[in-house]
Amino acid sequence: MDQSVMSPAQVWETLDFWAGLPWPLSRADAQRRAVDRPGWAIEVEDGLGYLVNPALTPPAVSMPGIDTVSSVRFRITDAVTKETPASRAFLGDLFTLVVRQGADRLGRPSIRRDRGHTDATWETGPAQITVTLSSRSVMVRFRTPEGR
Repeated sequence: MDQSVMSPAQVWETLDFWAGLPWPLSRADAQRRAVDRPGWAIEVEDGLGYLVNPALTPPAVSMPGIDTVSSVRFRITDAVTKETPASRAFLGDLFTLVVRQGADRLGRPSIRRDRGHTDATWETGPAQITVTLSSRSVMVRFRTPEGR
């Protein structure tokens, strides 16, 4: 498959970055820090700044919260436009590798399967990390202490 993808090591380096920030942070401050460290970018639309990962298509990064960021959610591969056996295998393998590396770092995650999604979740003290496998992508959510 011709997909842009973050390696499991890049995923966990990015999660280490988010975990190492001095929460609580405003959306603007968190966005500025993400431009400096993971190399993401801020795109402005209608006067609002949105965090993006320009290495992936589409590049959107979800960051709920205006005064204080409650979570950061990002895909670790390009979105799959057409689901095929090869795309399912590719996404499943990536999910497995990211979860395996997470288990080595944080211990066994809780696993939840529901309506075509599989979530692996770790409680990391004040924060929470979830890796989600769906038929079209693998997503990661870092829930800040304020989002818990």
